[in-house]
Amino acid sequence: MIGPLLRLYPRRYRIEAGQEILAVHRESMDGARAADRLREAADIAGHALRMRFGVTSSSAAGRLLAQAAPQVAGVAAAYCGLHLSRWYTAASLSPAFPPLDADSWTVRLFMSALVAVGAVTALTSRWRAGVWAAVVGLVAFAAATVVSGPAFGDPVVTPLMALLAALALAAAPPDLPPGKRDRATAGATAAAVWVPVTALYAGVLPVSTDYGLWPLLVLGACGIARALRQRTLAVVRAAATVVACPLFLAYAHTVGP
Repeated sequence: MIGPLLRLYPRRYRIEAGQEILAVHRESMDGARAADRLREAADIAGHALRMRFGVTSSSAAGRLLAQAAPQVAGVAAAYCGLHLSRWYTAASLSPAFPPLDADSWTVRLFMSALVAVGAVTALTSRWRAGVWAAVVGLVAFAAATVVSGPAFGDPVVTPLMALLAALALAAAPPDLPPGKRDRATAGATAAAVWVPVTALYAGVLPVSTDYGLWPLLVLGACGIARALRQRTLAVVRAAATVVACPLFLAYAHTVGP
């Protein structure tokens, strides 16, 4: 398996370090379980593609994605959390609400749960494990949305934005994990989006205004605050906020008027 993966590296790097990577892989994977081998292969493929496309911890693109990654995780948690909230409130308020069937809509629901759990895990404890769970969930969510058609969101915009979010998370250099402060900020942003909109779904808030843009407003305010807090990184943090916004753009597109 490792041989074809080495071809993903740029030719010059493969010539210089290919044999060393192969030797280390064989030594570390001797007697390893299939799951460990698969995870190691995924790590090598990811590193090779980041090297090929210049998205490493030493490149500007890599540092930008590292800044954006916790925000992308927070946005994913809030977006999929709202999807779950909308389903739960509809199910609890309507006794005639249809049961879960083996269809693409149910896949969307369970993938939303996987993304939400993965993103929360990434922001609170195990960053890499949570990120990969969120990436898998977002890709499956996008596929199920395409299959569902226009009945459950835009069949083009929604899956495209989900795939962009998955790509941003997967491409972020693993050797630049976010700090606790950035994770906490992303978590607070997600909560500031999810709590009031969920309350609105449940009929707790006595308002009837457009709330499709609320997530984008919260994310924008958070991005401005982060940029002002450390002005030497203002441009990078502003750009990171833009990278993090696709799922909220999809939300505004499908929920707003």
